[in-house]
Amino acid sequence: MSPFLVLLQYDFGVLARSWVVRFWFALTVVGGIVAVVVSTYYFDQTSFLMSWALVMYAALGGFVVLVISTSAISVELPFLGDAVLSRGIAPTPYVLAKLVARALAVLAMFLVVAGPTAFLMQGQALNNDMVASGILVAMAYWSFMLTVLVFLGITFSVLFSNTLVGVVVLAVMWYGSLAALAWRYAGSLDQHGILGGLPLVLQGKSLTIEVSTIIAMGVVALVVLPIVAVRVFATRDL
Repeated sequence: MSPFLVLLQYDFGVLARSWVVRFWFALTVVGGIVAVVVSTYYFDQTSFLMSWALVMYAALGGFVVLVISTSAISVELPFLGDAVLSRGIAPTPYVLAKLVARALAVLAMFLVVAGPTAFLMQGQALNNDMVASGILVAMAYWSFMLTVLVFLGITFSVLFSNTLVGVVVLAVMWYGSLAALAWRYAGSLDQHGILGGLPLVLQGKSLTIEVSTIIAMGVVALVVLPIVAVRVFATRDL
């Protein structure tokens, strides 16, 4: 565990010094404040406002997440071979440290802002229709989604030596998937229909079968992707 913890601490330091991470976190905080203020002055339902906040996070924040995850390993490849040979860094703890560090950082940046924002909106909004259980389910949905995106990004970082290629390929997959979900669940293409069933989730009306299905899909992805990433990385010629 010692090499893993050292690598984990190192990657947390890299993320803490990243201007991209700092800028996005600051922007997320500002967005959360704006959402709370809007909910206290406008009579739109809080499930509608929070749903749009989550959708915007998936669209804009998703790009930041895929950039910091897809670049996690590929940017270090030029000197990684020497580090593996001279310092005895094993592939498994190295890849796992990247997965855990990037996932925890992304989840922390999301939950520390989105969670309080949702509950503040619930308590102070003019027209609240969210319930605590619905908020927790929505946070779990987005946490699973962001974690899977991080794991995909790390896997792509192993597969593609060129960071830009990895980012482009994953971005096409990510935004293509978001478009497919919108097409599948949107009742219409107006500002309400495009949100699909997300407002209902925040209102506590999500179906148990839907929650179980999403959790099952997320767990499978979170188990399979690290195995793929470690095996591919172990076979690379560094």
